[in-house]
Amino acid sequence: MLPALLALALAAAPGPTASTGGAAAIVDAGGVRSVSKDRSDRAPGSTANAKKPATAKKPAAEDASAAARDAVARGRLDHYGDPPLADRARAAGLDAASLTRLLDDLAARCPSPAQGACTALSSEPALRPLVDALGAIGTRADAPVLLRLEAHGVWAANGAIESILTREMASAVTKARCAPPSADEIARARADLGGFLVVRDRGGRRVAEAPTAAEADDLAYFLAAVASGGPEVGAAEEQPGGGASIGAPPQGPDPEAQRLAEAIQGARASGDVDAIARSSRAYLERLGFPGPIDAAAERTWAWGGARFSYVLRDLAEASELRGDHVVADQLYRRANPGGGMCGTTTSSRWADQVQGAIRSSEQRGDCRLAVAERLLDIDGPTRAWSKASPAEDYGPSRLAAAGFDVPRLYRGALLTIHRDDEVDALRTILGNAPAPLRDAALARLERRGPEAWERRVHAIEGLADTSGRAGIQRLLGLLEVTGPELRPRILAAIGALAARPETDPCDPDVIGLGGMSFGSQWERQVSALGETCERSLRLADAAAVARAVTPWLSNGDPETREAAAVALGKIGHRAALPALRKRRGDPYRPTDVLRCDDVDHCHRFYPVREAVAEAIKSIARLSKGDKAWRREAGPATPAAER
Repeated sequence: MLPALLALALAAAPGPTASTGGAAAIVDAGGVRSVSKDRSDRAPGSTANAKKPATAKKPAAEDASAAARDAVARGRLDHYGDPPLADRARAAGLDAASLTRLLDDLAARCPSPAQGACTALSSEPALRPLVDALGAIGTRADAPVLLRLEAHGVWAANGAIESILTREMASAVTKARCAPPSADEIARARADLGGFLVVRDRGGRRVAEAPTAAEADDLAYFLAAVASGGPEVGAAEEQPGGGASIGAPPQGPDPEAQRLAEAIQGARASGDVDAIARSSRAYLERLGFPGPIDAAAERTWAWGGARFSYVLRDLAEASELRGDHVVADQLYRRANPGGGMCGTTTSSRWADQVQGAIRSSEQRGDCRLAVAERLLDIDGPTRAWSKASPAEDYGPSRLAAAGFDVPRLYRGALLTIHRDDEVDALRTILGNAPAPLRDAALARLERRGPEAWERRVHAIEGLADTSGRAGIQRLLGLLEVTGPELRPRILAAIGALAARPETDPCDPDVIGLGGMSFGSQWERQVSALGETCERSLRLADAAAVARAVTPWLSNGDPETREAAAVALGKIGHRAALPALRKRRGDPYRPTDVLRCDDVDHCHRFYPVREAVAEAIKSIARLSKGDKAWRREAGPATPAAER
């Protein structure tokens, strides 16, 4: 089946055109370049946003290279550390205009992107330092040269545009409105909670219950905070139809759509932002834009989705570059980051769109437009070694600084667990509530939809990340009222929060290094308590958490057992060893999944057994330092938090 799918995808994906070229073009979008890092912002009101190539004769290739390398050496742009890159560039007399000229001269050595990748750029050692420097000091007016470089396959230009737009967002942050919900707003949201029921798991059965007074207060606070926000990023539903499927009759070519797609590519290659916007809008209008897109009329579908989704992102980027942040916000939220036969890059596209929505909201002057998006902490926790301004962060620290009770926001969102079930299933659960509650609950469901906020903001991981030790107790309690779909996530969050570091953070004679994990798919980060001495779990506290998790090793759901074993391995306390050893012979093995070491060697496997074995090894390694941990008592744990 896989070869058949691959052949279909290759047949569906358009080949290089006169404007897209070969290796330099991303055809994952169905012939339209991906906007993988929407990080440039044009000057508002400009009628000719693109920087036109200079008409003066360009210097010879060797002269351009020599000038670029001299600038890099003069400013020490290829070094790291202090002083910051922007300061080094300015001290060497390199402003945005001079950096742009140098990059223009280098780009002039390359043929049209349609003629393939430009080795003159890929082999130029001065290119990356100059691009990074422009990203550090440039403005949105400098985006065209970066777009042209991107068209030649210089992917560092994406990061430079990101730096520019992030800094411009930071400038907007100081002026944008950002205030937590007022007492009146919370009271109105509280009064409007009629019909909202919390869905819990009681002995394997889903029941709908009225929230307690304290829960209703938290939920009202959350709903008041997100009331003015936009729709969920990437969740818009266009008119159904279209797509690639096995056995579907081939659709004929659409010459006008292809012409417009090539026009978008050509505009990107020349850095003409106005032309990108015109051609993108023209492409989409043929499919029904600004109304719902007629997906059935789209002829080009490939890996990652429909071409119109990529064009929506192109128009979002161009709108942001031109300073039209209202339109940019709408389009970043609307474009479907996946939707294809194989969305291998869906996660990164979605994350880019979330950041675009946050930037647009701040540029529009109100952080409340993107509270839900900030709660995702899409760019991860700010590390101690980061030199970035706090205003450049895309996470909830912006909200906390403005006075929002961020843990309370997550507590409120947690009350919407299990509301992401199928609507019919949710309707049945609510319909089984007692008569006084049932009618109001069903009416609210029809009026407001599922209100599945926990899934939208990843409240489980967010609560773990922001609530400290108190978060562990709340998550342990949540395990008792959630079904098997959520328990692995909860256990993973507990394990990440209570993870034992390799060295004791309270030992003054040991230098510990915080770690970060990266993967191809976005995951909501949880900062471990053990990253600092002040928050770290001491051995007695870790033992209590381990003992609270071990009963889940015997749960009837194998994924829950596996997640419990992984969490215990991270917690790293010997108290879990007896229970883990009892599960070394766990009988579960997937009946329809094989593990293949290579093409010719596939075998059944036992995921719970493997997780248990790894946990035992991890605990043995981490607990070797128990004696030293006992010497460093660390901060006392208040009884209320134990």
